[in-house]
Amino acid sequence: MIGKVLAKLSCQLRWLGLLMFIAAPAIADDLARNPLSPPDISTPAATLETFMTEVQASIRAYNQGDVELMRLRAERVFQTFAIELPPTQTGFLQGSETALDLFEVLMRVELPPPADIPGGGADDPPLDEPVALPAHWQVPGTEIRIERRLDEAEELIGYQFAEATLLRVDEFRRRAEALPVLPEFREFEGVAHRFRVRPGLNAPAVVVATVQALPEAAFTTVWGEPIWKWVTFGLGLGIAGLIFFVGYHLAGLLEGGSERRPERAVWARPLMLVSLIMAVFFTRYVVIDVIRLTGLQLTIATGLLAVIGHGTLIWLVFLIARRAADAVIAIRDMGVQSLDTQLVILVSKVIAVLLSLYVLIHLADTLSVPVAPMIAGLGVGGLAVALAVRPTLENAVAGFVLFADKPVRVGEFCAFGDKLGTVEQIGLRSVQIRGLDRTVISVPNAEFSQLQITNFSRRDSNLFQTTLGLRYETSADQLRLVLVRLRELLIRHPMVAMDPARVRFAGYGDFALNVEIFAFVNTRDWGEFLAVQEDLNLRIKDIVEGSGSGFAFPSQTLYMERGSGLDAEATEKAEKLVERWRDEDRLPFPDHEAGYRFELSNTLDYPPKGSAGNRHERPLRQAAE
Repeated sequence: MIGKVLAKLSCQLRWLGLLMFIAAPAIADDLARNPLSPPDISTPAATLETFMTEVQASIRAYNQGDVELMRLRAERVFQTFAIELPPTQTGFLQGSETALDLFEVLMRVELPPPADIPGGGADDPPLDEPVALPAHWQVPGTEIRIERRLDEAEELIGYQFAEATLLRVDEFRRRAEALPVLPEFREFEGVAHRFRVRPGLNAPAVVVATVQALPEAAFTTVWGEPIWKWVTFGLGLGIAGLIFFVGYHLAGLLEGGSERRPERAVWARPLMLVSLIMAVFFTRYVVIDVIRLTGLQLTIATGLLAVIGHGTLIWLVFLIARRAADAVIAIRDMGVQSLDTQLVILVSKVIAVLLSLYVLIHLADTLSVPVAPMIAGLGVGGLAVALAVRPTLENAVAGFVLFADKPVRVGEFCAFGDKLGTVEQIGLRSVQIRGLDRTVISVPNAEFSQLQITNFSRRDSNLFQTTLGLRYETSADQLRLVLVRLRELLIRHPMVAMDPARVRFAGYGDFALNVEIFAFVNTRDWGEFLAVQEDLNLRIKDIVEGSGSGFAFPSQTLYMERGSGLDAEATEKAEKLVERWRDEDRLPFPDHEAGYRFELSNTLDYPPKGSAGNRHERPLRQAAE
């Protein structure tokens, strides 16, 4: 019996001596000289020693008000954990609670002497042979386990407290509360409870002083937290509500004044969302930095605040993106249905979606949701999804091609395939075209981009091309006169481009002498072109009939003795005029002289005299007869 007591006393003395040696100022001075030195976790004994030493040093720094040193020591404690904590204030608090709960357990159990712990004896293998040590070590009489950790290259990281142990540490603490604290740890008794009931690390001095002056009843635990924390939390929610109410009221004032200044309404809803985000940040400050909720309460509160804040931020991103798109459209004075307008709106939505995805990833990281496995899963399942939605993806890509290439714009008249219509909308999936029968035709972008598209709205002029069939009774000089008069018509007409404007005797048809007319009308509007074409056709008829000729048509002519045939007087007159040109060396074949062409240019009245569009008389140069 006496031997057991002496062995127990010897074990405690050895641990007490070890802890006194570890906590000595020499160790602190060594850390001060080399702050980059990592904690020793090379063996189970070293890990346990590091944990106990650094926790005590962190507590003492916290009690002395040295928050920076406390954080440094706490970060070294966290390196003995086999879990990765979020690099946030919430992660730091969770790690601190876990460390204190584990410390509360270890200072109540009898630890074996260092020589009995792997890596703590003089006969242990050297540190460069970690494989000689066991894969794990368990504190005798407990479920607390320290296990070997390897990286992806199978290199030794060190020995750390197992994840299963850390997840159950709160349970272990509650079960060990009935055990007495070992004498060498009496000064740390109840440290976890004091940590939970004290204000946050960044709480204002007035809050800390007020909490310290509160009566003992204020520290009564309700739902896992002292009463003063719940009261302060309610006050914080009230102030956050006041922040949101002020923003909401200002947004209402902007909305109400939009009748006189419409631009104010643009900022009403974003201002309301900004006030909500400010209220969420203030509440988070109260929860983490002021009252410092702990345990499940902290997890629930920070999770809800993160979801609300990130959701509001995503809403704000979409609003700002649309407001920015509207501003660009207004600055560039784009039409509502123009292609550039739709492109700006589409780009703003894509940017908003990308920013929202980044916010969602940040939310997942805040909630400690593993993002890498999710992305890997999306990569594996994305192939199947891509195959399933391949037509939709093709249409989306083709939509961007249409926006970039711009073969048509909204409002333009075009021919696609065997159909004609006016483009009304170019979306991400399809093109909406209103046909000639006023029906709307929806064509998928992928199919539309593969069609041969004729854009009538972008032509700089309209082609006037026709072939006249003159009767075979027309004499050669009559034909020459018709050719001259038709050329003069094209040159003189103000709506016809001079080059190229040609009239040529093309050849002999089955029933007629073929005269080809080719010219461009200076208008892009189809309706105006039809009016000019009508005017030209009427003038052509006058010229043909004025020369004594006529238009042929598929028929058989039976000549009787009583038939008058062609107008003999007009025929003689035409032949004399051509003969005079020949005598004067002014025969306009194969074409008119350049100077004469410019003299004739734009001398014909259009619209013709007597029409509603003719408002004045134009002096005309009479052709030589």
